[in-house]
Amino acid sequence: MLSRKSGKRFQTARRRIRRFGEDRSGAILPIFAIVVILAIVVGGTGLDFARAINQRQSIARGLDAAMLAVARELSIRNMTSEEIQSYLNANYEAYFGANTKGSGTESPIVIDPPKIDTEARVIEVSARSRVPTYFIHLAGFGPKELNVSVDAEAVYPKSVEATLVLDVTGSMGGSKISALRNAATSFVNTLIPPDIAPTNEKVRIAVVPYASGVNIGTMRATLATKGANATRTSYTDCVTERTGAQAYTDASYITASVGPGTAQAGYNSGYYWNGSRAYSSSGFVCPNAEVVPLTLDPGSSSKAGTPLYTISRLSASGNTAGQTGVAWGWYTLSPNWSTMWPSESKPAAYTDERVLKYMLLMTDGDFNTWFDGPVRLDKTNYDWIARLDQGSNSTNRAIELCDNIKKSGIKIITVGFQIGNLASAKKVMSQCASSSGDYYLADNEAELNARFQAIANQIKSTYLSR
Repeated sequence: MLSRKSGKRFQTARRRIRRFGEDRSGAILPIFAIVVILAIVVGGTGLDFARAINQRQSIARGLDAAMLAVARELSIRNMTSEEIQSYLNANYEAYFGANTKGSGTESPIVIDPPKIDTEARVIEVSARSRVPTYFIHLAGFGPKELNVSVDAEAVYPKSVEATLVLDVTGSMGGSKISALRNAATSFVNTLIPPDIAPTNEKVRIAVVPYASGVNIGTMRATLATKGANATRTSYTDCVTERTGAQAYTDASYITASVGPGTAQAGYNSGYYWNGSRAYSSSGFVCPNAEVVPLTLDPGSSSKAGTPLYTISRLSASGNTAGQTGVAWGWYTLSPNWSTMWPSESKPAAYTDERVLKYMLLMTDGDFNTWFDGPVRLDKTNYDWIARLDQGSNSTNRAIELCDNIKKSGIKIITVGFQIGNLASAKKVMSQCASSSGDYYLADNEAELNARFQAIANQIKSTYLSR
């Protein structure tokens, strides 16, 4: 039995224990600690996400810069997926180093292998990185790293095949042939600037000088005419046009041969038929300048067999069989004539949507010469002979060829140089052009040069944007 004194002490202790149990004054400390931690985590989470957003924007800037550089490279050469990857890796610091400084992370940026859609001509590239979190994972609420990624794409340019079909007839003598040389040189240098010529893989240019025929070299002329150029007295390097069912098509020479040059009358002259008898004239020979088939190499005025070399040596002589120039311009762009040209000059298929085909046709006058045969004149048989136009044979043949060329998908751009009031010349130039906007006139050397440069820039802007 407890004493009275002991009982009082017990009651006092129990009251104190009860008061201690009921006292809430110290509970705010742990709650406060929890709230502080939560506030730090929430506020820090914003910082973590801000750093991730900043990193993503930095990667996006770097990837955009990289893709613009890739697009520039693709404007002059073709690149495989592996080559694009190597290019991006080689220039990693240039595109991602500067653009990610200050992003708040030193995490490496990983560039995924590019995806290339050759039909749509689209390149897709992804870049990704990880941003370590300083706050979001403190309370076990989030990951220790945030993944950020960016996608970018570029449309790479199409390739170009462009043929210059140039009038080098006698009427182009003097200052006019000099103006043509300068304008054609500007055209080539605009499409393939000298600084990118060594790495050019996008633009191929052909040159077809024409007068009363076209010079393609003896070996090719033998193929195209099936030997007709060498089985009679003729200029063995000269070819003209064809008649019959394939006269206005690009069927291969294997299917239908092409006529040779007119019969040779003597040194530097040929026979022509004026409707009643045969005459000889120096106006019925082929140009000295030989056709240059499609090539990536613009060359120079000292590099034989290249566009710039041939252009620098253009000279004026002969009559104007414009339809022969039109036909041979087509043959340089037609896949049906691939076996005529070197392997590097073979035209792309018409169905290849990655390639744009152009013909620039230029003249300074009426088309006035065409070919026919066989015929017997003055007790002499001519299997193939030039004829002066008594009507519109040359013009009409050229227009029909142009119509079929345009149907094949080739764009024709024409330039009439000082053609004044020559109705026939204006007719063929306007009707051969793919549209009214593709028909140009030039009245002097400065305008001719400006027209050729404008056309080159038009082609350039089109293939870079399509």
